[in-house]
Amino acid sequence: MQSSLLERLRLPALVVGVFLIGANSFVLGPILGDVARTLEAEPVAVTRAISAFGAAAAFSAFFLSGLIDRYPMRAVLAAAAALIAAGFAGSAASPVWQALAFFQGLAGLATGVLLPAVYSQAVRSAPRGEGARSFGIVLSGWSLSLIVGVPLSAMLSDVLDWRIAYGALAALALLTSLVFALTGDSERPQAGGKVFSRREAISVPGVASLLVAGLLFMTVFYGTYALLGLRIRETLGIGAAAASLAVMAYGFGFGVGGAMARHVDRVGPARLFPFLLAGSGLLYLLLYPATEAYWTSLAVTFLLGIFNHFGLNLTVLLLAERKPAARGTLIGLNTTATYIAVFFGPLLMSTVYAGIGFGAVSLCGGALLAVCVGLMWRLRRA
Repeated sequence: MQSSLLERLRLPALVVGVFLIGANSFVLGPILGDVARTLEAEPVAVTRAISAFGAAAAFSAFFLSGLIDRYPMRAVLAAAAALIAAGFAGSAASPVWQALAFFQGLAGLATGVLLPAVYSQAVRSAPRGEGARSFGIVLSGWSLSLIVGVPLSAMLSDVLDWRIAYGALAALALLTSLVFALTGDSERPQAGGKVFSRREAISVPGVASLLVAGLLFMTVFYGTYALLGLRIRETLGIGAAAASLAVMAYGFGFGVGGAMARHVDRVGPARLFPFLLAGSGLLYLLLYPATEAYWTSLAVTFLLGIFNHFGLNLTVLLLAERKPAARGTLIGLNTTATYIAVFFGPLLMSTVYAGIGFGAVSLCGGALLAVCVGLMWRLRRA
């Protein structure tokens, strides 16, 4: 009875694992001014903590995610969640911005292992033929971080102190680490079998195309997301609170995508993927005219949330199915690509925006998604 109860906690723990990473990824932006005042630093200096998190996550995902294929999932998940808890606790106690950057870097190191480990455990635990549905539930952690985590953290910062937000995340991460230690798979993934190197994993047919498609897909998302609020505020003359509803609309759409994921399993993820990418590309093309009005802005960001859920879900799911024996390494490489996109996407799109305008950003997004469609078309029968 006790064992059955613990097993039921595994899926919620995986959702919380994604929530923790999402909350940390997005929480610093809204409270940047509060943090800077407390640490007696310029806001630009505090943003280096965000850069430290992203860089450490990319480094960790590339060099350390292979641990997922070598050690029991229980140990990897519990250790990574404990490390991210230490990063959150250190962030809460930071006296200067340099300390905050250090502890955010520590959280990034944990994220580079925790995120692919959560994804790998979710795919591995999914019943046969229900991969997209089960993985979609786990991905709902991103929606929760946008809809609940970020607004709640901002409220705690306003009413109490921003340190309380990081303290709460640290406590939740410690609890999650305990659940992982009790419910994660205890056997070694590759006991007695071959452990694949990154080079061998990339050489698996279809993997390079999936990684490139994932990189382009996330580059478009992060690049456009960074400018969307600015575009809406400049075009419609609204405040930050009204513009933030577009982020919430995206989060709700992402959650709806998770609820619809079971239909993907019926059709076949590889067959459906290029069509979903094409739909996503069309939405990016529509962003420019849609953001001329407030309600159409909310509608198109909601739809983008749905399609972006499928983009992330199917990229990871198809990568995991390419070579199950190298699942952790493959998902880690995709996580590396994601955090490269976190850096490169805003850099690319902001340059386009400054030089030509948001219409060019919208067009660039549609064009890059068209490349993704081409890359995935030949995998549709897989």
